Amino acid sequence: MRIVTTRFGELDVPDDYVYRFPEGILGFSGIELYFVLNNPKGGPFQWLQAVTPTSLAFVVCDPTVFMPDYKVRVRPEDLASIDLKDIAAGFVLVILTVPRDPKEITANLQGPLVFNPEKRLAKQIVLNDPAFTTRHRIFAPSAATPSGASPGAGAGAS
Repeated sequence: MRIVTTRFGELDVPDDYVYRFPEGILGFSGIELYFVLNNPKGGPFQWLQAVTPTSLAFVVCDPTVFMPDYKVRVRPEDLASIDLKDIAAGFVLVILTVPRDPKEITANLQGPLVFNPEKRLAKQIVLNDPAFTTRHRIFAPSAATPSGASPGAGAGAS
């Protein structure tokens, strides 16, 4: 399928690259079709681009890049709607918030996105774990930064 995006221009996206979020993403419940696009400039950040509206895209990342011990603990019924029996058979990304100062990038560790690559289905899971927040700073504060004004330590995925 040919998609004209506001950020990346015209893209040819094979149908088997498109994931369906049957329950949508929180705040975007009517939008079900997305594809993951590698950052054209390289690096660990990717884009979760909506098929429509093409103006909607989220910066996403594998959380193990910044938090190697991050684990998504879910019950089988949490994954039933995407037909995923074992989370290890899928992959996890988290949505990032990127402010003007990139040192202050935060990750939503409480609402990871779980993908079933075999079925091309995905779901945002809401974790009830006080260890995770929706605004986890992915960069550790610099020792030279007064009062820890820089972002906090990172996280990872499972």
